[in-house]
Amino acid sequence: MDPADTFAASRTRMEEMLARLSDPLMMACTQEVLEDYVTVAGRELMRQIMQDQLDARATAEERRREVTGADGVMRTRAERGHVRLLATTVGRVEVSRIAYRSPASKVGNLHVADAELALPAQLYSRPLQRAVVHEAASGSLRQAAGAVQRATGQMIGTRQLMEICVRAAADINAFYVAPPDAAALRAAAGELLVLSCDATGVNMIPAGLREATRAAAEAQAQAGPQPPSAQLADRERGGRRRMATVTAVYDAAPVVRTAADILPRTAAERETRRREAPRARQREVHASLQLTTAEMIAAMFDQAERRDPEQRRRWIVLVDGNNHQLERIRDEAGRRGIHVDVVIDFVHVLEYLWKAAEDLHPTLPARQTHVADMARTILEGHASRVVADLNAHARARGLQEDSRSAQLPRLQRAIAYLKAKQPCLGYDLALALGWPIATGVIEGCCRYLIKDRLDVTGARWSLTGAEAVLLLRAMIDNGDFDAYWEYHGRLEYERQHTARYQQDFVVAA
Repeated sequence: MDPADTFAASRTRMEEMLARLSDPLMMACTQEVLEDYVTVAGRELMRQIMQDQLDARATAEERRREVTGADGVMRTRAERGHVRLLATTVGRVEVSRIAYRSPASKVGNLHVADAELALPAQLYSRPLQRAVVHEAASGSLRQAAGAVQRATGQMIGTRQLMEICVRAAADINAFYVAPPDAAALRAAAGELLVLSCDATGVNMIPAGLREATRAAAEAQAQAGPQPPSAQLADRERGGRRRMATVTAVYDAAPVVRTAADILPRTAAERETRRREAPRARQREVHASLQLTTAEMIAAMFDQAERRDPEQRRRWIVLVDGNNHQLERIRDEAGRRGIHVDVVIDFVHVLEYLWKAAEDLHPTLPARQTHVADMARTILEGHASRVVADLNAHARARGLQEDSRSAQLPRLQRAIAYLKAKQPCLGYDLALALGWPIATGVIEGCCRYLIKDRLDVTGARWSLTGAEAVLLLRAMIDNGDFDAYWEYHGRLEYERQHTARYQQDFVVAA
C-alpha cells in the first residue's frame, strides 16, 4: 500500500466532518448542538485514525520463519488476517495480525504482534480498563457504567466491570511488599511510627459470609421469620455481614500537649490552649475482607518494619479497645520482639463516660458537667480514680455488686471498660511525649473505604468483588495508582505474553 493512502479513510472522515460543520444548518445551530456533534464525530474520527494505523501495522508485519512457544513446540506455519476485537476509549477497533501455527493438533496459535503491541488478553484496552477502575472504585457499578459510556461511548455491563476490577486488583498485595526508599526512611527519622487498626461490617451474599456467620444465619432462618419491628432495617442485617479489617501506618512528629489543651476548664486555659496536634504523614492504608484480623495485623507489622527495619523509632498503636485486636497486636509484637505502646482511642473512652452519665444524671447539663470532670481526670492520668468514683455512685444508690449490671447497665459497662483498658489509658504520659491519643485517621479510613462505597443502601457483595473494590480504593487513596498501574502492566505482560514464548519481544513504544 502507498504510504500516502495509509490514512485515506481518516482523511475522508475528517473532510466529511468539516463539510458538515460548514453547512448552513450547523452554522446556525447552538453551541450545545455544536459541542455534542464535535464530541461524537471527533471520537469516531479518532477511532478511524487508530484503525488505519493498526491496519498499516498489520500490512507491514514481517513474517518470522518460526516461533517457538513456552511449550517447546515450534510454529512454522504463518497465516495473515487473523483478527481480534479491541474495545478502546474511542470505540472498537480490529487488530489484524499473523497467526503462527503448528501442524500438530491441539497446539494453540501464537500471535507475535499481540506481544509487540502489549495487547491485553481480554477485550478491553488498558486505558479503558483504567477508566473503569476509577469509576467502579468510586461509585456503584451502574453509575460507573453510565460514566464510562458518557466519557468513551463504550457500553460495558456491570458483570464485565466487576471482572475488570478483580483482574486489576490482582497484584496490589505484591506491589506493597517493596520497602520505601532510603530518602523516605531518613526523612521519618525521629518521628513517631503510628499503627492503627479497626473493623467494620459489609453486607454479603450468603456465599461470601464466614462459616460461623453463615451457620448462624441458617439457624436463624430455620427458627422462623423475625417479628415485626420498628427497627427492621437494623434487625435484617443479622447474619448478613462480614467484617472487613482496615489498617493504617503513618509517621507523625511528636507534639507535646497537656490535658488543658484537650479539655480546658477555664477561660484562661481556653485562651492559652495549644490547638496543634500530631499530624499524619506518609499514611498508608490497607483493608481486606478475605484476610483474618490476625493476618491483617501481621501485614501491618510487616509494613511498619519496612519503614523502621532497625526499630529505632517509637512505635505507637492506636485502637478502639477491641479485645481480639488487642490480643493479636500483643501476640504479634511479642513474636517479633518489638516494643509497642498501646493507646486506647480517647473518643471511645468519652462515649463510655457519656453512657455512665446517662444512668447517673437525668438532665443534660448535669451529664455534661460530670463527663467533663471525668474526662479531664482521665487525661491527667487518674483513670483509677474515675473507676472508684463510678463505683461509689453505684453504691450510693444502694445497688448490690451482683445486681448493678441489670439496673444500671451503661454504668456497669463503663466501669468494666475502664478497668480492662486502664493499662492503655496513660494519656498524661502520651500527651507529655507528644503522642496522638485518638483514632481519627483509621476511623476516617473506615468511613471512606467501606461506608462510602461498600455499605450503600441495598448493596450485597460477593467476596471476590468486595475484596477487589476494597483493595483498589485503598490503593487509590494511598496515591499509588499510577505507580501500581505500571507495575501491574508489567506483570500482566509477563503472564499474557512473555510466559507463552521462548523468545523475547520488544514492546512497541
